Amino acid sequence: MNDVTGNSFVSAEWYVEECACPMCGRAESEATRYEQIPFKIKRCSSCALWFLSPRLAEEDAQQFYHSDAYFAGGHGESGYEDYSVQERSLRATFRKFLKTIDAKAATGGAFLEVGCGPGYLLDEANSYFESLAGVELSDKAAKQAASLTGARIYNDIEEIDDVPAFDCIVATHVIEHIYEPVAFVETLARRLKPGGSIILAAPHMGSLYRRIMGRRWPSFKYPEHVSFFDQKTLPDLFRRAGLEVTGNVPYPHVFPLSLVLSKFGIKGPLWTDGVDVTLPATTISFQAKKRVNI
Repeated sequence: MNDVTGNSFVSAEWYVEECACPMCGRAESEATRYEQIPFKIKRCSSCALWFLSPRLAEEDAQQFYHSDAYFAGGHGESGYEDYSVQERSLRATFRKFLKTIDAKAATGGAFLEVGCGPGYLLDEANSYFESLAGVELSDKAAKQAASLTGARIYNDIEEIDDVPAFDCIVATHVIEHIYEPVAFVETLARRLKPGGSIILAAPHMGSLYRRIMGRRWPSFKYPEHVSFFDQKTLPDLFRRAGLEVTGNVPYPHVFPLSLVLSKFGIKGPLWTDGVDVTLPATTISFQAKKRVNI
């Protein structure tokens, strides 16, 4: 393990660690040109997953997500500048997303969102499901979600003891933070009804945006994002967890114009806060189902 003293946004008391591929466990990997010292991105020689190694030790990374400041710009380059500023554009994104999964017969019944934040997706999902629940590590965000939606919000999926199983489980922009992604999806699957759907959405490592922006691609988001998925590896993750992949889910992401400009180092005038733009294919999303005979 290596001291991270000198990094501007990681405590000098924390350490980074080398790791094998988080998805297949193989040690053999290829170096890539993407890094922000001491963090480096490698690509597994076996399953082709892109992943962070060295990475922050998991117990240290967890401090970000439990913090009340995570959604309010309190962690510098980590967390969100101000999640509430994006509420309008996020709700627009979630409305498009929910219409898509409704068309794929993934709505109705009991719904669980993992990583629900202050509850914008849960709130938009109210008309699509009979019951709602969420999981959120930040106590402050969990309270906001509960107040907004009236749903039961848990700090850990293992705390859920009043819903035997869910018809649909969604985690948007969560899986890239997870240190053991196969075990995580297996845990979700145990909470799913036979025939039910799990939908995961993550930054698209194979996107044109990453290819154009290179090292400046904002979804590298060191040191939070530890796995980077594409058209091959996200469905592969589902299969490794014993689920049946049913297809990709279009995820047109709506952003404030000011936020898009800021990612290119441009400070837009105030009016750009109120203008939304939709960027297709920034996010990759797949749906999988739990086999009825399991």
